[in-house]
Amino acid sequence: MKIVLLFVMLCFAIQANSQSKEVYQSIKKITNETQQLVSVKKGQKIDTAAFRKLFLPTAHFTVVGKEDGKQIHETMNLNDFLESLTDEYYTQGYFEVNQGQIIEEYNGIAQVIESFYGKDSEGVKGYGVNSYQLIYSNDRWWIANMIWTMSLNEGKDIPKKYLKN
Repeated sequence: MKIVLLFVMLCFAIQANSQSKEVYQSIKKITNETQQLVSVKKGQKIDTAAFRKLFLPTAHFTVVGKEDGKQIHETMNLNDFLESLTDEYYTQGYFEVNQGQIIEEYNGIAQVIESFYGKDSEGVKGYGVNSYQLIYSNDRWWIANMIWTMSLNEGKDIPKKYLKN
């Protein structure tokens, strides 16, 4: 009986490992995984360890926006970004989904531009555009950098080419 139980547990572990490795083999799957990981129900915490596995350790995260009519940006390294994901804002619940994506790939590099829709626990909706730079190394895709910006008018200013899959 113990051998059968051990065998079943081993099969589940192998299946879970192969499923998680699938994420790293697809540009679309790895970028979609970022949105799945930041989408949490109230009381849940974002799995920052799983999020970390998607990115190169040297990855940078830059948000671009406007303040007082001037274009500004803020850049964080991976550790600082992961720390920001532990903020109470996210434990109250947050949902984000891809609305469209353009993938360009050549010789181990890729650029993804996607539109997204998000909603927080208070029902505040947001629309924006993410840009990912990826590399293929060590038999898998890695996100090297991520840049995003928010729409200023409920997504109406997002180019239509970013709104379709």
